Amino acid sequence: MKVEGAVQHSKALDTVSRIPCPVSRKSMFMEETMKSQDVKVQHLAFATLLASALWLEACAIPAWVNTVESDAEVAAPIAASLIDVVDPALEPVVTLIESGFTALVNTLDTYKASPTATNLQAVQSAFAAVNAHVSQLESAAQIKSLSSQDKVAAIVQLLAQAVAEIAAQVQAAGSQTANLKLEVPTVRAQPKGWKAKDFKHQFNAIIKGDTRFKPLK
Repeated sequence: MKVEGAVQHSKALDTVSRIPCPVSRKSMFMEETMKSQDVKVQHLAFATLLASALWLEACAIPAWVNTVESDAEVAAPIAASLIDVVDPALEPVVTLIESGFTALVNTLDTYKASPTATNLQAVQSAFAAVNAHVSQLESAAQIKSLSSQDKVAAIVQLLAQAVAEIAAQVQAAGSQTANLKLEVPTVRAQPKGWKAKDFKHQFNAIIKGDTRFKPLK
């Protein structure tokens, strides 16, 4: 009898031990929840890190690059406006000026994407070409009609001013950054601190009332 009682007691204890413990389930749930939260925290930390890296990359672009690019973007259509006004012999020079400003914008875009010494040299070469062609146009500009002489001369001077402003930006960048080597060609005009909006305003004021030109927006 004592043996049978002991066996029954043992079976009872075994049955109890097999019943799932509610505390154990709760612990497992909490553990899984904490793991899930850890994964979310890791993802959030990675996203924050990535956003910070992108922000730092955007901020790494020197301010002068965007300023020069804006000036060149405005100068290109200003140059294009002269093609049908200047003497036909000068049309190729004007075309070179327009394409030169466009090339300058493109090289600046490339430099922004990859600010290497090689790409900076491309920016310098594009700017030097624009400067040379604008100087040539200043020296040799001939006008189709006397009535358009003042307007065209003013637009040519506006292009020269754009070159001067770009040169000032590049020169300032070179003097402020020790490891930035920039060779700035000599320009005739003196910088006035003009920005892209100033060139638009000046151009629209010059061509006002002349249907051969289209105002810049």
